[in-house]
Amino acid sequence: MSGMTPEHWQQVEEVFQSALDCPPGERQQFIAEACAHDADLREQVEALVRQHEAAGDFIEAPAFDFSRLNYSDTPIVARPAPVAEDDPMAGRRIGAYKLVREIGRGGMGAVYLAVRADSEFQKRVAIKLIKRGMDTDFILRRFRNERQILASLDHPHIARLLDGGTTDDGLPYFVMEYIEGQPLYSYCDSQKLTIAERLRLFFHVCGAVQYAHQNLVVHRDIKPGNILVCSDGTPKLLDFGIAKLLNPEMSPDTITPTATAMRLMTPEYASPEQVQGLAATPASDVYSLGVLLYELLTGHRPYHFRGRAPHEIARVICEEEPEHPSHAIALNQDILPPEAARSDVVTLEFVYRNRGTTLEELRRELTGDLDNIVLKALRKEPGRRYATAEKLREDITRHLEGRPISAPFFFPVAGAATRPMSADAAAVEKSIAVLPFKIIGLQNAGETGDNFLGVGLADALITRLSSLRQCVVRPTSSVLRYGDGEADPFSAGHELGVKFVLDGHIRRAGARIRVTVQLLSVGAGATVWASQFDEDFTDVLSLEDALSTQVAEALVPQLTGDERLQLAKRGTDDAEAYETYLRGRYYWNTFTEDGFAKAITSYYRAIALDPTYAAAYTGVAEYYIWLGIYGVLPPAECFAAAKEAAAKAVELDDSLAEAHTALGLAIHTADFQWSDAESHFRRALELNPNYSTAHLWYSLQLAMEGRFDESLPLARRALELDPLTPFNRHNVGWCLYHARRFDESIEHYRQWSADEPEYGMAHHGYGWVLRQVGRYEESIAEATQAVEMFGDTPFIIAALAASYAAAGKVDDARKILRQLEEVSTKRYVSPYHLALVHYYLDDKEGALRLLEQTHSDHDAWIVWLGVEPQFDALRDEPRFVELLRRTNNPAFRRQEADLSGRVAQPENIQTRVVDKSGGTP
Repeated sequence: MSGMTPEHWQQVEEVFQSALDCPPGERQQFIAEACAHDADLREQVEALVRQHEAAGDFIEAPAFDFSRLNYSDTPIVARPAPVAEDDPMAGRRIGAYKLVREIGRGGMGAVYLAVRADSEFQKRVAIKLIKRGMDTDFILRRFRNERQILASLDHPHIARLLDGGTTDDGLPYFVMEYIEGQPLYSYCDSQKLTIAERLRLFFHVCGAVQYAHQNLVVHRDIKPGNILVCSDGTPKLLDFGIAKLLNPEMSPDTITPTATAMRLMTPEYASPEQVQGLAATPASDVYSLGVLLYELLTGHRPYHFRGRAPHEIARVICEEEPEHPSHAIALNQDILPPEAARSDVVTLEFVYRNRGTTLEELRRELTGDLDNIVLKALRKEPGRRYATAEKLREDITRHLEGRPISAPFFFPVAGAATRPMSADAAAVEKSIAVLPFKIIGLQNAGETGDNFLGVGLADALITRLSSLRQCVVRPTSSVLRYGDGEADPFSAGHELGVKFVLDGHIRRAGARIRVTVQLLSVGAGATVWASQFDEDFTDVLSLEDALSTQVAEALVPQLTGDERLQLAKRGTDDAEAYETYLRGRYYWNTFTEDGFAKAITSYYRAIALDPTYAAAYTGVAEYYIWLGIYGVLPPAECFAAAKEAAAKAVELDDSLAEAHTALGLAIHTADFQWSDAESHFRRALELNPNYSTAHLWYSLQLAMEGRFDESLPLARRALELDPLTPFNRHNVGWCLYHARRFDESIEHYRQWSADEPEYGMAHHGYGWVLRQVGRYEESIAEATQAVEMFGDTPFIIAALAASYAAAGKVDDARKILRQLEEVSTKRYVSPYHLALVHYYLDDKEGALRLLEQTHSDHDAWIVWLGVEPQFDALRDEPRFVELLRRTNNPAFRRQEADLSGRVAQPENIQTRVVDKSGGTP
């Protein structure tokens, strides 16, 4: 790595970034042409592209398929379909009706106009049929689910179910009222409805959604194409094909909000929680109504999606705040396609004309009440939206009647915490949060602009201030949520449970940079210290020196000489390398596919610029550790690369706590060097006693060794230092579980899943422990929720299979096993989790074979083998004993002298084997 010149690395980066701009199928040809005369350049670029593509599945596989993004809102029942003269379905009898012609088509079926087949009376209906060849179990469940939901709903603004049954060839169908109408936007534009008229129409749509919610139905796909308006102005809500019953007992075939269900949604109208694969609730429909209302009023989409990559779309939905409607109407972008005539040229005048108004009049009409109503419905946090569709409807009524609305004046608050800090964490006298700096007056806020400075400079200050033993500094992961918008720093301080907040903004003008900062006392609600710094942009390092020293002196007036030395310590004196590293930290903290790829690119470029830059090597190590833990690339390859990079970082700078933590984790997993790993974790905590990540990984190693009396305090300390990182809360329950303190672990996960049901790891851990104590049905329920939230993550899916197998539901378990085996042909799947499934299927040979493969793969999970309660029945097996010897686990070595022909259990562990029938012997 050190042999690469900055000039060569620049060339590699340029070709790599250009390759990412090409469609995946064209990348190889582009690279071959761009590197035609340089084989080394081609090899390096291709390696980066492979890492980028491999990381995609792990880092940010979206909860639904954004490639389905389209800009047509026409619903299947209103879409004119060409009628083939030889249509075999025309004239066919279905129940009491005869099919006339196809009037719509969707992914799983078709809708036909039909008439009564007898002459008793005349009636036209719409019949929905599954297409032959699409009759899979999933499609059939989804179809029957829609039919059952429609049967439970009877509302003047919801399409009515009239009948249903099964065709002669065994496929289900249902009969709906035939609606002659236009899609919502087509109707509004063709009729040139005013804002007030559009609001009255929307009022009825809210009523239909509220009625569905009162009947425990969440629609999950509200969009203009699923709303038809009859010629008399009556709107009808359609297509409950992916709806969810809040009470599944009402319909055993109800599909749940799994990643599969999420892929069926329309991305433009999906809520942030749906994007993340979390459970949909009535608040999710309220969000979709907010998007609908935004577009209905402005003729614009609330977010800029066109031309964005899938992961960027997901980020926009979850993080970016939409323009106020009153502002959006003047923007000549993100205008909706014309509904009345799709060949029309879309212009702002078109938008105003179809609302019977002008720009100035429309802005006056939207400013105030309607801005606030729409933006409240579009809040990122479900709890901050309208509580129900009825509450939204009430505010529409108040506005139309000229009465005060309930929605407050809206200003964006980025990523508000879901749970306040504990009182214990807030009790630290010198605790501080460094919020990401705001960028002011940016001409280009994109990736080529200065956005990286806001997060990068905060991250650098956090690292430096963490060297002060008297201070607890919240990690970057906790403050990122305040990186966008205008979050109130005092509110952020309360949410983060700190005494002080450092807040500021950056303005860059040419070659100069100005940073204005203030240190705020959260309790007093006042400014403790403020200052302004002006530097050449090429000397950001001096700026960081001055900032960290003055903030530290404001917090700790009596700094020691060693503390001053640590604060003044620079990772590099190369300004360009430092700027490149800051970019890497910015990209890394996005925790996205594209962000990870750009982070590793930045780290390697920083190393090329300064081969002695230890922090950049640490970044490389962290990158490979995460890819190895999650099986994005083969673990042996990842941990070897992580060990090499972390060792280099420690060699260059032995005082970096982050480098020692990364090296401890890497050598522990790559080489089973337990004692050496522990030395590095201890060294990290000596250097920075408040480094939560070191507490986390050290606690896990101690748990793997059976040293639970030491492990649990460290796990709890990590949670206290950084309670907003979900993995820290999971770690406490995980350590309790391996300590065989099952009741405490169950209570921990139960409380967490109740407090924060949106976190998948809470349900995963809860299901895991419930399986151990024989509560199999509950375990299946929790594991299912985890799968719904994580989507296609292999180890999460395997845990569900293990619960099925433990409960004796062999067919369900084997079905998942087959799916995972197919996935393993495309990406790495941990054999450790497959072994657990085989164990519960009473396939001891298969379980042992897979555990041996786990060891040979250097899979990160093999280090748990010495203490995992669910493998207790295998501990007498010679092959299992041999595996424990190979992993060099101290828990096993301490017991080996006392084996006497039997493998004893790790220290402090009371063996408890749960009988498959649910009893405990």
